Amino acid sequence: MQKTVLSLAILLVFFQLTAQTERAGILAVNEQTIGIATGIDYSILPLEVSYKRGFDLFHYKYPTTLGVNVTVPLFDFDLNDFKVKLTSEATLLRKGNFEVRGGIDPLLTRIKMKTESMTSMGADVHLFTGLTNKKWNVGLEVTYNQIFTTHIQHTDLYRDLVFEDVLDGWYKNTASNLKLGFVVGRSFNKFDLFLNGGMAKTGKMKEYLYVPTMHALIGANYKF
Repeated sequence: MQKTVLSLAILLVFFQLTAQTERAGILAVNEQTIGIATGIDYSILPLEVSYKRGFDLFHYKYPTTLGVNVTVPLFDFDLNDFKVKLTSEATLLRKGNFEVRGGIDPLLTRIKMKTESMTSMGADVHLFTGLTNKKWNVGLEVTYNQIFTTHIQHTDLYRDLVFEDVLDGWYKNTASNLKLGFVVGRSFNKFDLFLNGGMAKTGKMKEYLYVPTMHALIGANYKF
């Protein structure tokens, strides 16, 4: 009888620990996802594909997720118009189902227009605060984006219509963006569905880097 009680107690502790580590939208160590999403972001109706993997970095008590996102226009597809972002996320605070997590994401963006093309380098800093359990992931997210430098190449059309003596080259601190919004996620076995959206505020050079006042993405990830 005592052995049975002890065995049940061990199993109960095991399942409690398992429930604490299995959380919607958060990858365990060596777990991977591939994903797809669309909506409104830096472009109207972008197509975003992603890959992520959970790592045990520096023996931190929570797994760290690293990955890459590639975004291109969903319509009028052009490989000269893209965004590549290296993503990272780690849990900073956890108490029960309440979580605070965030990361820093370096990015490279190229935008091609009739009047100019721009290649920008910058980074996103994002922070999520909300509730997460095995099936649901709900909370608020703030993302600050800073473009450190942009190379602008003007076309002949720009010189003909706007300013003939415009200079091509690198410009520093060319844009900043602040996004405030919500995140909702739902896990179904091997799939994670998610929706996020909110308001976006653009900083410098609005004529060059167009960011809608609203942003929203809907997508799915497959875990393996």
